[in-house]
Amino acid sequence: MRFQDIKGIHEAGLRILERTGVVFQDAEALELLSQRGLAVDGQRVRMAAHYVEASVRSAPRSFVVHGRGSGADLVFGGSLIVAATGGSSSVLEGLDRRAGTLADLEDLVKVMHQSRNIDMIAFAVDPQDVAPKKRHLRSLHTLLTLSDKSVVFPGYSPQVAEAATVTAEILWGADWHDEPRLLFVANTMSPLVIESETCRLILRLARLRQPVCVTPCVMGGATGPTTMAGILALQHAEALAGLVLTQVVREGAPFVYGGSSSVTSMLTGDLLFGVPQYWALMCATVQIAHYLGLPCRAGGGLTDSHLPDMQAGIETAMGLGAVARCGVDFVLHGTGTISSVNAVSFEKLIIDDELVGMIRRRNLPIEVDDDTLALDTIETVGPGGSYLLEPHTLAHCRDYTRTTFFNRRRHDIWRKRGGRDLPTAARERFRALVEAYSPPESDDIIRRQLDAYCLR
Repeated sequence: MRFQDIKGIHEAGLRILERTGVVFQDAEALELLSQRGLAVDGQRVRMAAHYVEASVRSAPRSFVVHGRGSGADLVFGGSLIVAATGGSSSVLEGLDRRAGTLADLEDLVKVMHQSRNIDMIAFAVDPQDVAPKKRHLRSLHTLLTLSDKSVVFPGYSPQVAEAATVTAEILWGADWHDEPRLLFVANTMSPLVIESETCRLILRLARLRQPVCVTPCVMGGATGPTTMAGILALQHAEALAGLVLTQVVREGAPFVYGGSSSVTSMLTGDLLFGVPQYWALMCATVQIAHYLGLPCRAGGGLTDSHLPDMQAGIETAMGLGAVARCGVDFVLHGTGTISSVNAVSFEKLIIDDELVGMIRRRNLPIEVDDDTLALDTIETVGPGGSYLLEPHTLAHCRDYTRTTFFNRRRHDIWRKRGGRDLPTAARERFRALVEAYSPPESDDIIRRQLDAYCLR
């Protein structure tokens, strides 16, 4: 978008907050906002533009989520961070979807742990074979014991928030919250409502100096205007309302500006993620967040296809590529999601992982110096010669070699090796990674404490 368009969206969001307001369904949040001089009418809060702008300025431009073990620290606001899919209760198997299991989650975590392209792991599938009261604890135990990568936590459950803070103290000690270590993603309820559980989560995290990513998902034509500009204005207002609440609780609390809005099919009522409007909306979301100087979550490896087929590949590549070009900071559902985020595909997880690796390498630097220009070698070989056995070729022949399960062989060799299509190759790759998995090093005392808490 043009600068004046971004500025126009921002001003429209401020106008919505000042004139229309946002409903906060939590008494403590309302009291805090009232104490800061904001106009509170029942549960509806109207926010003066100057107050919102001050909250934007107080939020950090970047922050570090500190990892554990061999897991790397992650800079939000300085690099592309990709998390795998999360939240679905279904797994794609063949042409059908089935209920996800704890064994599925374990396999997914083992594969995510080994990926060089997945920076954060998530609750990739909700195991339906575990009792609902114990499901979040068993899932968290799986994530924390099978991998030492940082976890993206869903913000819809106070039980998950409680478990996250308890296990954080087990992992890092009583002072664990001295640094950002937990990242939660919280959704608003469009249009213009922040539910009570979301409010309480934001309050709790901000007090502990832990980052929250407030992510509206406006359904254009259903829970928001049909036009893309209207969708963005409403999304912007809701994200800013979440930001204000974090800064009311603790000035300087880390915050990620999120957006996952798209258009609704007027034929079926479905929210569409594999359409050009979604890619444009996500690019605009990144531009607006960076206009404010905030880290941004947008986009994902999303598709409306129900198979890991060409449609899924095109839509995922277009979506991920679009936000990567715009400089997105954080991508959730980066790998493995299918059927409009309603299922997990093992095959697509592997294919998407390869795609993320390609996107990360799309801007490989071209080094220009005496050695790389190879002028002496060009002179030696001359017209019509061969470079195959030249010392310069031998010195650089591995510069661009990278392991991949994508086919790079001639047709005859591909046929001799089974002539597998991409989903078949990905399925075999997934199972091979599960078999090759080895757990990260762990402290015996910490492991016993995690077992005692999560498996009780």
